[in-house]
Amino acid sequence: MKRIFALILACFSLHSFAEEVSGLYTGLVPVADQSAESRDFAVTQALSQVLIKLTGNSKIMQSTRVQPFLTNPNAFVAGIGFRNLSSVDGDDQTGLEVSFDPQALDQLIRQAQLPVLPSNRPRLLVWIVRDDALQGRGFVGQDFSDAALQSFDRAMKTRGMPYLIPNFDLQDQLSLSVNEAWSLRADLIGPASDRYNTDGWIALRFYTTSNAEVRGAWLYQSSGRRQLNDFRAEPGEEFMTEAVGSLVDSLASSYTYMPQLDTSALQVKINRVANFKDYQAVLSQFKKLELVDSVQLFGVQGDQLTLAIDAEAGAELLHSALVRSGRLQSQTAPGSMLSGRLEFDWISK
Repeated sequence: MKRIFALILACFSLHSFAEEVSGLYTGLVPVADQSAESRDFAVTQALSQVLIKLTGNSKIMQSTRVQPFLTNPNAFVAGIGFRNLSSVDGDDQTGLEVSFDPQALDQLIRQAQLPVLPSNRPRLLVWIVRDDALQGRGFVGQDFSDAALQSFDRAMKTRGMPYLIPNFDLQDQLSLSVNEAWSLRADLIGPASDRYNTDGWIALRFYTTSNAEVRGAWLYQSSGRRQLNDFRAEPGEEFMTEAVGSLVDSLASSYTYMPQLDTSALQVKINRVANFKDYQAVLSQFKKLELVDSVQLFGVQGDQLTLAIDAEAGAELLHSALVRSGRLQSQTAPGSMLSGRLEFDWISK
């Protein structure tokens, strides 16, 4: 437990730039027409999108634990509407946007004991390199009209994962060359990424073979973990969706937790709460977290609040989620973590 605590402190600093992601309970699915049959099919597909976003697992719909709850997807729907979409080839498409009831889906996740990827998610710096047979190797991201970057952006938004593209300015050019990024040199990618103060970095490379097959690999470092994997796609297949899918599945495993039907009470002390505005901001910060079931004021002494927290995850995950918010600096001693007592300094803005 002490080793886990030390790892958390090392991985989530005061300057963490995690983002609160919105739209996690909304899915958008292209449809052929506005018939009832198309609508019912799209609702099922949208529910799949949303559960994948909420759990961080692209294979979650294959789980035997979730299948019994999916006999009537419309029971979870809060709102529905058709909207125009722009396809890759520029033709107009119709899409069905479906909003689901957060309370109903949260209850489904608890009852099915599915993993939860909190909405306060790590923002990662992404280096993408393409090896083109005619133009050679180059970074993707300097031109947003690039089809590969647009495909990457859609895939990341579908999974609800925030990211940042480098500036590709002189400092970046001096810190990391195209060939070094292509070689997935973690010893160089890490220092080149430090200037952006993100929660980690991703390097993704790809090329197209003579028979139009796409091959590539990705490497990421986040939450004290480094992972490497390769991918490929047959001619005509959308390779970026598959690449991002496997990447996010691996990445999310470091940030998910299993909700508990019975919550565990934790004691959290917050120092430097100077006024009522700070007090309201502290409570708001806790209420944003899905893993927090309830917050009660236990005591006040000077500028220190003591809160009683009912959490669906343990002290370690609550600790990491609070530090990732960027508003709380940990003062928790390792021994206190073991007994469910956390302490932070509030960072007023």
